[in-house]
Amino acid sequence: MSDKPSYEDLEQQIKRLELTVARTRRAEMVNKTLFHIASALNTSETLQDLYRSIHRHLSSLMDMTNFFIAVYYPDKNAVQYVFRRDQEAALSPKWIHNFSKNPSLTGDVILKKKPLLLDEKELGQLAAKGRVLGSLPKNWLGVPLMIQGDVLGVMAVKSYNNPIKYTQDHVELLSFVSETIAVAIEKKRAENELLQARERLLRSQKLEAIGTLAGGIAHDFNNTLSITLGNINLAQMIASSDPVKEYLADAEQSILQAKELASKFVVFSKGGGIRIKSHIDTHGFITDTLAPMETEHGVRFTLNIEDLPPVMEADKEQLQEAFRNIVINAGEAMDKAKPVRIEAKSHPDKQGMVLISVTDHGRGIAEGDVEKVFDPYFSTKPMGKSKGTGLGLSIAWAIVKNHQGTIRIESSLGQGTRVDMVLPVFQKEGPKTAAAKAVKKESAPARRISSRKPLVLFMDDDAMILEITGKILERLGYEPVLARTGEEAVDKYRSCLLEGKIIGKVILDLEVKHGMGGVEAMEKLLSLNPGIKGIVASGYSNDPTMENCTYFGFSAALSKPFSIETLKKALHDL
Repeated sequence: MSDKPSYEDLEQQIKRLELTVARTRRAEMVNKTLFHIASALNTSETLQDLYRSIHRHLSSLMDMTNFFIAVYYPDKNAVQYVFRRDQEAALSPKWIHNFSKNPSLTGDVILKKKPLLLDEKELGQLAAKGRVLGSLPKNWLGVPLMIQGDVLGVMAVKSYNNPIKYTQDHVELLSFVSETIAVAIEKKRAENELLQARERLLRSQKLEAIGTLAGGIAHDFNNTLSITLGNINLAQMIASSDPVKEYLADAEQSILQAKELASKFVVFSKGGGIRIKSHIDTHGFITDTLAPMETEHGVRFTLNIEDLPPVMEADKEQLQEAFRNIVINAGEAMDKAKPVRIEAKSHPDKQGMVLISVTDHGRGIAEGDVEKVFDPYFSTKPMGKSKGTGLGLSIAWAIVKNHQGTIRIESSLGQGTRVDMVLPVFQKEGPKTAAAKAVKKESAPARRISSRKPLVLFMDDDAMILEITGKILERLGYEPVLARTGEEAVDKYRSCLLEGKIIGKVILDLEVKHGMGGVEAMEKLLSLNPGIKGIVASGYSNDPTMENCTYFGFSAALSKPFSIETLKKALHDL
């Protein structure tokens, strides 16, 4: 007869059984947690949704009162804290830039690619060396998020006053689930990047479609304005009373404002309406843009300029428009109650680039709306005059894009928004059009046959513009030779030569609906007289010919509608 087990043996067996059951239950909970995290990859719309789901499901396994996920960007040498649940979060940074030169607990985990468990004493010693960012916890545990040997980021928990200490069991637990979490985060990041790339492409296509439509409308609109402005200018020349002159001057100013309004839409099209790419004073461009902010727009600001290149290549007016829109938007986000913080410097990670950051501490933007803020007519503010038009940031985005730069935006509801303009110091040369490759003929002095008035050839397919400009040229002391098409312009020029008359100046419309346009006509005229001086005129202010008129044999460009004074100066400068 075998001996009965003693009470102590039974007690030990029960404990072993309880331990086995507990481990089994814990394994089931871990597997269930991993299943939920993997499922969250498909059910989460955004990365933040996925981070929240990870935090919620891990909370069933251990204390997650203070928890964060940080993502490592090796190419930027930076770490971003993408998700945080922390009792002292306000004291912790969102980014660690120059990661290799700024030691931290998160950095230690990344560099060593191993978990790190620290108690209160160890944390105190590291804090004294400046390695603990934010508030000092009593217990800290971080594990690397690894994919095929590369560190994606760090997942960490900490305790400020929790009596439950993190142990080696917790290290093993987080290490066990870390790979699944890393894979889920990486896949969701890839999905989001693809989605954002598609949205950027759609936005670009949408803006270009708007620009194409607006450019065509602007051309016809500017032609109509040219007729109106021409008649106003003629009336100004014969007006006798001061009140009438004042009324006409106001009307002229209104026409020019309408022209400026039309040009705002052209920035969305390819080419972006960038008319004047020149070397501008980088420091001056920033200070000149900001100078009238408080008096004209009620926006206060603080400015910090670091190492900037002395000059950069840009269309100054267009770039000022983009910068101005971003700063005004930031001020309005805070109801103009606080100053906007502006920083400008050479980009720390991208050589040959300038970084201009505009930060506000306003209402912030909902996560789902961040990518929409650059869409035309999207605005979180009431629509209307002195409120939101929904065009400010979309115009800024298009201008920066057409300067071969990018705009990045970071925002959180209730915490404010930061907008970064990243711009190249010098523009990369784009491919020239076939017409631009035409060799400009060498200028040679032409023998002028004396006449009472100098001849000017003007070509435009709009009969009313042709008539009104002819009258203006007569008033300016010229004898106009008028043509509706490029073919007619060349024929009339040739006829004048046969009569012994030399036309030294020509003004050619760029686009002609039924006939030869300005570029082809100018090439033929130069073959007749290499010394001829030409001006190209168009309602398409964003056409490459307008920007690079000298490549096409012209000496100057005039954007319709142009005032009589502008025309007079252009002819005089020739």
